[in-house]
Amino acid sequence: MTITFRVEDGRSITPPCAAVITPDQLAAFRDMLAEQALRLGFALLLPVYGVTGDPWFEFDARVCHLSLATIARCFDHDPSVIAILDEAQFLGRRVRIAQTDRARDIEMRLSLNPDAAPEIVMANPAALTLLDGLGIDRTIAGMVPMTELRQRLMDPRIRRRLDADPGMADCVETLSKMAALKPVVDGEYLLAWI
Repeated sequence: MTITFRVEDGRSITPPCAAVITPDQLAAFRDMLAEQALRLGFALLLPVYGVTGDPWFEFDARVCHLSLATIARCFDHDPSVIAILDEAQFLGRRVRIAQTDRARDIEMRLSLNPDAAPEIVMANPAALTLLDGLGIDRTIAGMVPMTELRQRLMDPRIRRRLDADPGMADCVETLSKMAALKPVVDGEYLLAWI
């Protein structure tokens, strides 16, 4: 089993309803993301699990660096898709594409993850070791405000403990990048793990 550490914006907004998309629209969207990723020099498609064609798949797409018109063209300018894309760009979030069963529709939703936020996926024992190092309760799922994470990363005692484990160096660097992110709109980000 794995635990994923990610940034959430903590907003309890009512997101737009999910938009149903077709396999052809999904293919056009993936092709456009691949083309734009080459131009921009970073990945725009971030897998969560599975791949398209599997009975279940889910991935996030970074849409904040692209024009709304360019993306909407892939979906035949569907108003429900445009509402999700507009909200994602306004809040600085990704969109999530998922099919939870082969018999179900492919859906696009607003993701909880900020657009530029990195993630850490770790095996349970390593993740629990990281939580121990940070001085956070060893729970399989939880959240802490980013201000608390920043304070913990700046605490010399905690930092020495983390730096003493060579396997944690990449994790500490990624956590530092997460802690440096600033919300697009007012509020505070959260470090969430599940």
